[in-house]
Amino acid sequence: MDYYNKSLKDILRWGRMGAIACLIAEKLSITPLQALKRFYRSTTCERFHDHSTGLHLYGDRYIADSYLIETNQYHNTDID
Repeated sequence: MDYYNKSLKDILRWGRMGAIACLIAEKLSITPLQALKRFYRSTTCERFHDHSTGLHLYGDRYIADSYLIETNQYHNTDID
């Protein structure tokens, strides 16, 4: 049972990483694969995988923005 739960968590996390990479790719005008590679090497991704940080509880856009802030590439273009 524990193996099943761990595998399910891994699958869900990888799906979220893909969604996060797509958000980053859109903001930076790069391919999702390039974005995924960059995100995977980041401190934000490390924190996303470390459940003690709680970052995995936040939304994908928040995590993508955290990555962009970390890499000094955040430019808020959203108008509320």
